[in-house]
Amino acid sequence: MNDITINISGGNNQILPNATEAVQNFYGDQFAEKILSNTVVDKELCPEVGKLSLYVDKVNLPDYIAQLSECQNATELAKVVIYMFEQEPKLTEEEIVKERFISILLPLATKLTKGRTIDNLRARINDALLSRPKPNRIK
Repeated sequence: MNDITINISGGNNQILPNATEAVQNFYGDQFAEKILSNTVVDKELCPEVGKLSLYVDKVNLPDYIAQLSECQNATELAKVVIYMFEQEPKLTEEEIVKERFISILLPLATKLTKGRTIDNLRARINDALLSRPKPNRIK
């Protein structure tokens, strides 16, 4: 017989000691649909918009999409990312340079033709982070 550890933390839990199979279904895509219904974007961009909406406030989402779509080089995109970082509490310095976040932005930056690699964009975002003015500290 195998030892099994069950950790229960909140919610409704059902323990079925004699069951041979258990199925758990998750529902929640209606929340993403509500977020996306307020945004007017191209149909092919919907997956990226949905992913970006996990990081940013839905009120600001159309503005960010418009700014990203106007970026013509990696430096401009990095400036938009820094602006998003400064406005959105869910975005951290660590998150904005990760491949998963940058790969969400790439399809939205339709005018960006050169320097579209993850490594190049990460380098430009890091440069923009370093060039931000330091906050004034009281001595």
